[in-house]
Amino acid sequence: MKCDKPYTLGQLLALCSVMALTPALRLLPGASAALAGRGGWLSILLALPAAVAYGAFLWRFGQRRREGESLPALWQRAAGETFGAVLLALCGLWLLFYAAFTLRDSAQRLIDTVYPHADRRLFVLPLGLAAAVAGSGDARRLVRCAKLLLPLLLGAVALTLLFALPQMHADNLLPVAGQGARPILKGTLPTLDVAALVLVLLLFLSDGLTGEARYRSVAGRIALLGTLMAALTAAVIGAFGHELTARLSQPYFSLVRNLVFFHSLERIEALLAALWIFSDFLLTAALLLVARRCLAPLCGKNAWLPAAAGAAALLIACLLAPEAAVFERLSLRWIPVANAAVCLLLIPGVYALGRLRKRL
Repeated sequence: MKCDKPYTLGQLLALCSVMALTPALRLLPGASAALAGRGGWLSILLALPAAVAYGAFLWRFGQRRREGESLPALWQRAAGETFGAVLLALCGLWLLFYAAFTLRDSAQRLIDTVYPHADRRLFVLPLGLAAAVAGSGDARRLVRCAKLLLPLLLGAVALTLLFALPQMHADNLLPVAGQGARPILKGTLPTLDVAALVLVLLLFLSDGLTGEARYRSVAGRIALLGTLMAALTAAVIGAFGHELTARLSQPYFSLVRNLVFFHSLERIEALLAALWIFSDFLLTAALLLVARRCLAPLCGKNAWLPAAAGAAALLIACLLAPEAAVFERLSLRWIPVANAAVCLLLIPGVYALGRLRKRL
């Protein structure tokens, strides 16, 4: 059944905006610079039309719901009750793994920026337990929390950009024409990876919306966040150059480490790294919530499912990529490939199957 505790599109977009900040800071400055060179910031802008188009497809898919129908029920109607439940479970398992990966990513960020000798499990366990509790309920508590946190997080990014302007060098950003089109186009892939993940979560959470909801609001938010991330990437590349940016493990926090705020405040990267835990928390909780909904048709609506999903994410996060080099390869190679398979093959395949079966 449809969510009995609805929320508005503005609240859901706030949640998606906060969630997007975690994968965006992990991928965009470094990976975009590695693929597109000094044009990494331009690649993010060029990826936005494709992200908007993919979001429009998912929005159209979600609009096929009948009155009172949930997204998992729509999925099963498109692919068949049994086969649809199996495909939903595959999607749910991927989201469950991504929740574990997000916990591991949060721990790695804190290790890289603040606590270089700490055990990753000291950060994984408390964050994972809190996210598991939050993800065991409905989405309304998450969207309300995101509505409060979004101004704080976006304000931190905007303040960083303002104080980073004096350190930017135009020759690190321009010209980009001499690089050719191919590197710039390859540089769009990290942005599309981030956008696809967040838009899929928006799709699964959209059945809890109340009131009038139009896609142009979603498209506008994609453009706004994309422009902000392009500006942030330009600030990092402009300060360090694309070669150094591509080698840094945490480019954004390395930039913050070199800034002085209001002529007296410096080395506040620890504060901002701690602030980003809120984004990790909401992303992990939302992934667990959606994963649980995807697994329910196959596993049944058992009371133990939320606890089992949370425990599985914690266990995987504690065992996943114990060394930083292994985590980096996983983050930059295998996670984007698997995410693209789910977002660009599995979900469009279910939609196409529904159209062929004339169920949508």
